[in-house]
Amino acid sequence: MTDHLRQRLRKSWHLVRRRLLSDTERPRRLVVDKARWMNDAMSPAMLMVDDLTNAWHSRLDGDRWEAGGDWGGGLRRPNSAMLFLEESLLREFPGVKVTFFTVAGPISAYTHHQPFSQSAPLDENDESCRFFRSLAEDPRFELAYHGFNHGTPGDRSENITQEWQGFTSAAAAVTQTRRGLQVFSRATGAVPRGGKYGGWDYNGFAEDAVNECGFLWWCRDWTPRNVTGHISDGYYEPQFFGRNLVVALPSTVHGHFWDRRQIDLLLARRQIIAVTEHIAPVRPDGLIQTPNIVDDMGELRRLFKYLREKSVWYATGSEIASYVVARERSLIHDVTREGFSMRYEGRLENPSLTLRVDCSAVCSQQRPLIEVALPNKTFVDPAACWFDTKRYQHLVTVPVMNGQYRIQPREAQIHDRQV
Repeated sequence: MTDHLRQRLRKSWHLVRRRLLSDTERPRRLVVDKARWMNDAMSPAMLMVDDLTNAWHSRLDGDRWEAGGDWGGGLRRPNSAMLFLEESLLREFPGVKVTFFTVAGPISAYTHHQPFSQSAPLDENDESCRFFRSLAEDPRFELAYHGFNHGTPGDRSENITQEWQGFTSAAAAVTQTRRGLQVFSRATGAVPRGGKYGGWDYNGFAEDAVNECGFLWWCRDWTPRNVTGHISDGYYEPQFFGRNLVVALPSTVHGHFWDRRQIDLLLARRQIIAVTEHIAPVRPDGLIQTPNIVDDMGELRRLFKYLREKSVWYATGSEIASYVVARERSLIHDVTREGFSMRYEGRLENPSLTLRVDCSAVCSQQRPLIEVALPNKTFVDPAACWFDTKRYQHLVTVPVMNGQYRIQPREAQIHDRQV
């Protein structure tokens, strides 16, 4: 037998022995990675509805809105926009979350001579306060800021000056925005954490004002997902801006003109599926507000049926922004067999972050599960963990803190979940 043949036989025997006897040396440390999104979903998905406010319009000069003319002033009365959304979409898709971009004060018309039939601040009376507060307190919804009045009317619709385009100084923008936030606070008991520029239009003073007013996140641009590859992928990613590192969230899907290629690309790139709509089609200038939930309901239902089979995380703007802060402003370091450390420099206190943890260094067939001790000496709720008891690769959602996280195996319990 030649030396070459002897070496090949020796190597083959060694490989077979390792496979049969499973005597592979165990890893010396954990492997810890940050999941891109909560619970390691492919993409977050949120429905964004513009211009919810205390207004309605009837082109028939009646004392009640016409079909499609309720911009929120119908509250939850029969045939209101809110009831339409709940009965036509949310009843069948209860997991969907909606971020409403809400005008705080009396919303302006598009022209001087064509006013809304009803336009009032959110805190007009007790009934309107109860309605908007109920939305703000409902975990399915978020009320985000869309301006104090949305803009200044023109002689023609195309001459309207959008609110964030019309400010002549950052101080003027801050003053009016704080005025709107006070209305929000009186109506709902809280101030919004995010917002959007009306008409996607703004000037050089706007971003300083958004930072000064303390917003966590903001929608700056209309960024529908392009499928040709001619636009950089980075254009559709969340970004930070301003000294407070406000999270800029992209708006990627038109509620009517979506297609599967666009959604599939967002899922493949693990980008945000942010669906843009308006609350009402009827405008006081006689034109149609587009997109809108009334005309687009069939398309919205098809979209969420398509997403039903996908791994998506339904979330509000604030939930998505909080996760971005947790993910991007934290650093995992000093990983050992017993745990790891985290350094965090974000503006939120203890935001949630999902970790993928390979625990084959500590887990065994007898003790396949883990418990996680936080830097504050408390333990992660087992309900926030998903366990793979065969490969010991687990998903764990933790609050982000500065300090050391400890991991150790534990006995299985009935309520433990597996991936």
